[in-house]
Amino acid sequence: MLRREIRSSLIALVLAVIATTASGVAPQRTFVASYGLDTNPCSLASPCRGFQAAIDAVAPGGEVVAIDTAGYGAMAIHKSVSVIVPTGVHAGLSPSSGIPIPGYPGQYTVVLIDVASTDVVVLRGLVIAHQGNVTGGIDWVGQGGGIVHVENTVVSGFPVEGLYMEGPGQLYVKDSIFRDNYHGIYAIGTGYGFGSKVFGDRVHIENSQYGVLATGIIVFLSDSTLYKNYYGSYVNSNTQVFLTRCTIANNLFTAVLNQSGAGIVPTLVAAGSTFVSNGGDSRIGVTNIGSLGNNSNDVYSITFDSHRAPE
Repeated sequence: MLRREIRSSLIALVLAVIATTASGVAPQRTFVASYGLDTNPCSLASPCRGFQAAIDAVAPGGEVVAIDTAGYGAMAIHKSVSVIVPTGVHAGLSPSSGIPIPGYPGQYTVVLIDVASTDVVVLRGLVIAHQGNVTGGIDWVGQGGGIVHVENTVVSGFPVEGLYMEGPGQLYVKDSIFRDNYHGIYAIGTGYGFGSKVFGDRVHIENSQYGVLATGIIVFLSDSTLYKNYYGSYVNSNTQVFLTRCTIANNLFTAVLNQSGAGIVPTLVAAGSTFVSNGGDSRIGVTNIGSLGNNSNDVYSITFDSHRAPE
């Protein structure tokens, strides 16, 4: 009898420990909704109200899913996570007060990303718009590297950048729009050949100043549009921009290539692309604007020049 009681007590203790441990494990998927509360556990039955609470609650590598149409506020991301807005749901992010951007006094962002080299962040289906004192839409400012995917996202109206990347990571942008910002995509890498890359596929870029502003990085754009920017692309030293099947139209300058100081000269190469009603190009100390010979329309002075192939 005593053994049976001891065994029953041990079983009860083990079950209690298991239950306690299980309750402390972060979920692999959390949810937000217009009717949610940030004090909820962010489950499907009891969703949170804002993305930040759901990001904080989810396990590294997990998913945050929007259930219905609403505004979901600013968010800071410091781990692997996917923020997913399903088709048919409008997740607006237009807070009047943003998140301070480290190292940039007086600048604020809607989405701040600072992750480790092994982390992967996915942003899918967001609509990010300017309000209040916020200066940037998406700002990836960490020096840890990592990978960031931006998919089916619209970023508009910001007085500084739509999307800013600074560091050694790799950025993938797909089926997205950057419109009416000062900079569309502003990317600063760690120097040519050191792993900093931007890949854009089916991206529409239409902004007041720079479509793509790049320094120390390789940028690949395919099936994309650079439209009605002041500069379609501004390419600094140690930087290469490759355009494949792109449309470059109605920009005041097709491109500016700026060689400043030592380093690999900036290069822009176009293949299978269309240039329409642009104001020409400007080259500061270099002539490395190239064509693979199969572009169309008014490409102005763009001619084939020798260039270093991407690594």
